[in-house]
Amino acid sequence: MESKELNIELLKNQSILKNIAFKFTKDPEEIEELVQETLVRSIKYLDKFFNNPKLVAWLYVIMKNVYINHYRRNQKQTIYENFQSAGYRELGCSEPSTPNMVEGKFVMNDIQAALKKLPADYYELFVRYMDGYKYRELSEHFGMPEGTIKTRIHYTRKFLQKQLSVYKKSN
Repeated sequence: MESKELNIELLKNQSILKNIAFKFTKDPEEIEELVQETLVRSIKYLDKFFNNPKLVAWLYVIMKNVYINHYRRNQKQTIYENFQSAGYRELGCSEPSTPNMVEGKFVMNDIQAALKKLPADYYELFVRYMDGYKYRELSEHFGMPEGTIKTRIHYTRKFLQKQLSVYKKSN
């Protein structure tokens, strides 16, 4: 059998292959993919087919193997995705998600605007505190008692809470 004859035979048996694929899956797209992959592999392994009179049986075996490989691949993917989802659930997320960067920019702009409303010495003190400096270090740097530093940081926090009350979550 030459390749032209084989192509004609494969095209004749395409409807039979669709019926066979329907036994594996009911999804029309998967059926088309399965038939197409079977035909591609049959052409790829054409040299193994010569002198084999049972074309449909040979195509069935190819289709079955394609389906099994696809099924196993999907099972591994599902297991991996379930593992990933479980990791996200442990972190408190219901589903994997990406943060809304635009919302974050709005929030940062509002924070910066609120901070600019502060007196310059309060602003600098609070920014350094947020950078991780301790009360003692700030006291030494600004030449003020620690109590004054604590009071100003407390005042700044309350001021920012009031300015940014729009973002407070309502329960």
